[in-house]
Amino acid sequence: MKPIPRVARPAAPRARWWWRALGGLLLYAVLEIVFTVVDFAPDALRLALLVGVCVAAVGLVHDSLGDSGPAWTVQPVQSLVPPGSDSRLAAYVRLIEHHLTSRDPDGGLRDRLVALSDDLLADDLAGPPRRLSTAQIDDYLRRIEER
Repeated sequence: MKPIPRVARPAAPRARWWWRALGGLLLYAVLEIVFTVVDFAPDALRLALLVGVCVAAVGLVHDSLGDSGPAWTVQPVQSLVPPGSDSRLAAYVRLIEHHLTSRDPDGGLRDRLVALSDDLLADDLAGPPRRLSTAQIDDYLRRIEER
């Protein structure tokens, strides 16, 4: 029976934080001595809180960027629209399908055709909304493309 090889594991989280606390105490002592030498008297509690927050922040950043891998994984979002599709074209197709299948035609298609033609079809499409046949829609679209 072969022995199982030991894999080097990072220090336990508790041990890491003990070393960080010890480093924080050392940093606090050095800062206290330096500030006393330069004749600057900081508030001891505020300096201890500042050192503690900085050590905790550096420790958390080190843990998140370390060899242990990311703290979470980001799952890519699948697009609802298939690649290569044109959303504007799909909107126009829906508008035409709605016009052709609705019980009472509305002015949506008429207004869109007039806007696309820069008001050249305004006289042809004037009046209350009416149902346009596929041949009429095709004719209007051809006229818009030819201009």
